[in-house]
Amino acid sequence: FKHVEVGWISSFKHRFKDNIHLTAWQVDERKTAQVADGWGVAFSFNKLLDDRWLPFARFGYSDGGGALLERSLSVGLGYFANTKSDTLGVGLNWGRPAEETFGPDLEDQYTAEVYYRMQVHQHTSITPNVQMLVNPALNLQEDQIWVIGLRARVSF
Repeated sequence: FKHVEVGWISSFKHRFKDNIHLTAWQVDERKTAQVADGWGVAFSFNKLLDDRWLPFARFGYSDGGGALLERSLSVGLGYFANTKSDTLGVGLNWGRPAEETFGPDLEDQYTAEVYYRMQVHQHTSITPNVQMLVNPALNLQEDQIWVIGLRARVSF
């Protein structure tokens, strides 16, 4: 697996809130796992507005390599309430399942998420979330599923 990323941040202090990144990757064939080689690109954008609003966008394209999605577009908005660190947010995603991984004629997958990120320590955050997936690529027996999740981030 090889990748290269170029990006821009407005300052180290706002590295997570003001940034643009472009990533390109390539993966070799994995014969044991029966996965072909592949490549892809990803674009990411965040911009803090008025010290309260954080719109974001992500786009990804892949060709082979065992990817779950051939194309993916995510957009969303975070809101910093009273604390400048806790964030209430919503995200929407459209994804086209990878034909090489799942086969032809799958419907596009749509996801909606609501989350609340709590900064519990200077370097630790916890994010409970609720997601709704429509046409989930990994569960063809269901038209819609709900997922309740909990993420954690530790930085140093």
